[in-house]
Amino acid sequence: MCLFNNAFSQDDVVLTGQARQDINQPQVHSPHKATMYSALIPGLGQVYNKKYWKLPVIYGLTGIFIYSFDYNNTQYNKFKNAYADFQSGKITSFEGYTDKAIILKIKDNYSRNRDLNVISLAAIYLLNVVDAAVDAHLFYYDISEDLSLDVQPAMQFSVDKQSTYGFALSISF
Repeated sequence: MCLFNNAFSQDDVVLTGQARQDINQPQVHSPHKATMYSALIPGLGQVYNKKYWKLPVIYGLTGIFIYSFDYNNTQYNKFKNAYADFQSGKITSFEGYTDKAIILKIKDNYSRNRDLNVISLAAIYLLNVVDAAVDAHLFYYDISEDLSLDVQPAMQFSVDKQSTYGFALSISF
């Protein structure tokens, strides 16, 4: 009969099998995962990268442009219908405008603004994906405070043995 007497303190941890292998391998932060997450659901790549402060920016800008798109689309349809009514002779005045050329310009302005909102939404989506990919690539980048610029007086000699005075700049990383 064999007896084992083991005493463990609160700091001792017993690891077996898979858990022991996981601790020995370094944690890998995948730029591919961050990019795919952000492409599937905007902002999810930023969550994966632990950049939570970017979520309100992404969703705030998206909300602003969706609201602006809806407003411009509603106004565009309203003025498009008014212009069609002017063309057919059903009305002679719309919201104080009596010239159909002015209504056409206003309609075109709302159409242009609506199209710019769509382009802006696409740009926000693409920037979201690119930002997640770049942040994931720079996830382990060390930003230390040991960056410094050192300025010192310097003296150099030219080929003909004449001395030249100046400043030496050295950057330490």
